Amino acid sequence: MSAPREPSVAGWTPLRDAELWARVLRVEREEVAYFKFLFESYEGVGIVRTVETQKDGTVVIALLAPRDFVEVAEAILEDVRERGARPFTYEELPAVCTEDWFLSTWVRDAGAD
Repeated sequence: MSAPREPSVAGWTPLRDAELWARVLRVEREEVAYFKFLFESYEGVGIVRTVETQKDGTVVIALLAPRDFVEVAEAILEDVRERGARPFTYEELPAVCTEDWFLSTWVRDAGAD
């Protein structure tokens, strides 16, 4: 059996077991929902998690994508950037953002309903 292939795009960080890859963006607060709905409307492409709110009102979000959808997610980001809508900047993945942190936050949030 051959090893799983790595995504061919830069800027994505593999999480612990490389089943999920992360890309971190800084967006305006009012744009968080846009990115969340954009990515989560494409079945299986990715999910968006809020990492932290900055003092300047921007929000750091993480886009998590399975290895097989990293290129698709990156193409969506480039399409957003090329069309001049929803400005964002790329950020480094904060050290706290491990696979365990994302999963524990996800489980905690799911139980809050």
